[in-house]
This record gives sequence, structure tokens and C-alpha cells, in this order.
Amino acid sequence: MAERKPYERKFRNYLLNPEFQVKLLSYFIGLFLLTTISLYSTTFLFFWRLKEKALSVGIPSGHVFYRFIDGQKLDLDLMFVLLTLFNLLLLVGTGFIVSHRIAGPLYKIKNYLKGINPESEEFRLRDKDFFKDIEPVINDLKEKVK
Repeated sequence: MAERKPYERKFRNYLLNPEFQVKLLSYFIGLFLLTTISLYSTTFLFFWRLKEKALSVGIPSGHVFYRFIDGQKLDLDLMFVLLTLFNLLLLVGTGFIVSHRIAGPLYKIKNYLKGINPESEEFRLRDKDFFKDIEPVINDLKEKVK
């Protein structure tokens, strides 16, 4: 049996099915943007309504209360931006892993079926890949090729 060369990782190898994986990640990012905008809009509306209520009960516009509210909003905005960046990284990383667990098995199935013959090794996916239930189907197909 010929000695196998170690698999060299290159950036282009990280996307097994770029069209699918980029599309899936774009859905994740789109949902992320919608939820982030809606959450920020809620906090913005909260502080705006708080200032309006303060004016309606008679607190004058130059009062120290408004500087306090502005400071609190600034603190919340800073925490929101940092949490948003963390969540974006978490979401893209998770999306990349999920897309790999879908695209990886499909890539492996496609390549295996291209070269299938009676002497082919048994088809196996990685433990954490999706579609593990297709292994016996492909191995049965290999037996029928004989």
C-alpha cells in the first residue's frame, strides 16, 4: 500500500463547498444583524422614553439627571458593542463548524462515490459529522458494485 502524504491545510481547503458554506454563514450573519438591530433599538427607545418621561414630570432639560442618564447609556452602548463583537465571533465560528459538519460529509461522499469499487475501503465519517446514518447505505452500495 502506498504511503499517504500528510494532508496540507491551506486556507482554500477550509471551505469544502464555498458556495454552500458562504451562503449558510450569510444567513447566520443576516439573522445576527436583525437581532442586534432590534436589541439595540429597544435600549435606544428605553432611554429616549426615560428622558421624555423626565421632561413630562417637570425635570428641566439641563438637570444633572440627564447627564447621569447619558452616562448610563454610554456605558450600556460600550458593553453592547463589546458583546456584539463577541457574539459575532461566536456565531461565525459556530456557523463555520456547522457548515463543515454538513459540507464535509457531502464532500467525502462525493469523492468516495467517484472512485467506488469492490476494493474500496469501508466508508467512514468523522465522529461529530452530520449524516452518520448514511455510512451503512454507502457501504451496502459498495457491496452491490461487486
